Amino acid sequence: MAVPTLFIKAGRVFVARKEVDLELVEEGWEPVARFKSEVLAMRAARWYAERFEYIIEWG
Repeated sequence: MAVPTLFIKAGRVFVARKEVDLELVEEGWEPVARFKSEVLAMRAARWYAERFEYIIEWG
């Protein structure tokens, strides 16, 4: 399993949990952080969503 990675793109935040999701960079997503656990990644995603009014997605 890949390390949970947080990506952002135009009003959206995405928590990538699979290795294949790391290809999101090619689609214009910007990686902003990597986490040791999915729980920490989701907490960070909620912070971004609340602070910047982003929509949370995960894979």
